[in-house]
Amino acid sequence: MANARKRILYLHHGGAIGGAPLSLLFLLEELDRQKYEPIVLVTRPGPVVDLYKAAGVEAVVTPDISDFSHTELVWYGNALAWQLPEKVLKFWPSVRAMRRYIQQYKPDLVHLNASTLVTGAYAAHAEGVPVVWHIREPLAHGYFGIRRRWLQNQVRDKATRVVAISQNDANQQHPNDNIRVIHNFVDFEKFDHKLDQLAARKKLGLTPSQNVILMLGGSSSPKGTLPLIQALSTIKKALPNTRILIAGPKPRIGASQPFEAWLRKLGRIDQYDRKVMQAATEAIANGYVRFIGVRSDVPNVLAASDLLVFPSVVPHFARPVIEAAAMGKPVVASNLGGPQELVIDGKTGYLANPNDPQDLAEKIIAILKSPDLTEEMGANAYTFAREKFEAHKNAARTFAVYDEIFNPATS
Repeated sequence: MANARKRILYLHHGGAIGGAPLSLLFLLEELDRQKYEPIVLVTRPGPVVDLYKAAGVEAVVTPDISDFSHTELVWYGNALAWQLPEKVLKFWPSVRAMRRYIQQYKPDLVHLNASTLVTGAYAAHAEGVPVVWHIREPLAHGYFGIRRRWLQNQVRDKATRVVAISQNDANQQHPNDNIRVIHNFVDFEKFDHKLDQLAARKKLGLTPSQNVILMLGGSSSPKGTLPLIQALSTIKKALPNTRILIAGPKPRIGASQPFEAWLRKLGRIDQYDRKVMQAATEAIANGYVRFIGVRSDVPNVLAASDLLVFPSVVPHFARPVIEAAAMGKPVVASNLGGPQELVIDGKTGYLANPNDPQDLAEKIIAILKSPDLTEEMGANAYTFAREKFEAHKNAARTFAVYDEIFNPATS
C-alpha cells in the first residue's frame, strides 16, 4: 500500500474565473495522476467548475460551505459590513458540512485554495487530516485587528504546511518553519510570446500603429481602475494614438430590476463603478477606452498589447503581471507588496506610486514613447518569468510540500 495513490481534496471559494481558480487549474494540470487523485470542492457554481471537469478532475459544487474573507480585496467592513452577521451564522454549519465531505471522500490531504477558507481548516483539523493552506491574498488590517489576529492564529495552528504566493503574504503570518513561498506560475505553452500581434489586434479591431495598454481586472477599486482612467488625459497629450483595453468584469451600475437598482444605489454598492464610468464616459465614446469583459482568450489579448498596467491600490500578488512577462510584455505596476516581487524596476518595467495617476501616466509614457525600451523590457521580462514563474518548476515545488507531509522521514 506504500505506493497507493494519495487522494487530495481541494477546496475553492467560488465559481467565477479569476487568478486563484486559474492558478489551481494550472496546478491540477501538472499533478501526477499516478501519485495523486484530485477532487475539487467549489463553494459556488460557475465556469471554473467546467474548467476543472475539462481537465479530467472531479469537481463538486458545495453551496453548504461558506468562506470567511478578511483580505485587502474583500473584508466585511465599510460597504460590506452588512455581510458579517450572515458569515458568522454560517460558520459552524459550514464546518460541519465540510466535515461530512471529508468523511465521504476520505482524503489523505486537504488543500485550501485561499486564506478565506478557514471553515475548511477547522473541519480538516477536527477530522485529523493534514492541511496545505494556500495564502493567495494579503490580510486586511480591519478596524481593530481582531479578525486579522484570529485568522493568523488559525493558519498557524491548523495548517500542516502554508504555501504563500509572495513573500509579502508570508510576512503577514506568524513566523514558523511550515511556511513555503512559492510564486504563482505560468504555462508558457498557453502564454506564448510568439503569438502574432497583428492577427491578435485584427480580432480586437485595433490597428498596427496604435499604442495599446492592457489592464486585466475589470472595474475594481482594489485593482485601481479609476487611477488608470484618470491617467489617460496625460497619456493622450504625449501619445495621442493610444488605446486602453480593460478586460474583466465591466462596470455594473444599477440593475435590471428597479428595486434591486434602488438597493444597490442606497447601499452604495455601485459607487466605485459610477466613479469609473463618470471619468471614462467621454473616453469610451471617443474610442480611447474599451471595457472588453471577462475573456477566455487572455494570451491573445496580451499579444495585442504593448504594455500591461497593474495599478493596484492595495498589496496583492498580480497574476496578470507574470502572464504579461511570459508574453514578453513590459509592465507598469504599483509600488506595493506583491508587484515589488514581480517587476524589476527599470529592467522589466516600472513601479509607480499607488493611486497616483500622474506618476502612472509618466511611467507608461516613458516605455511607450521608446520602441527600443519597450522591446528591451519585454525581453527582460520574459527571461525573468522563465526563471521565476515557470509552471513545471513551481508546481514541482508545491508537490514537494505534499511529499514533506506524506514522507516526513525523507524531507
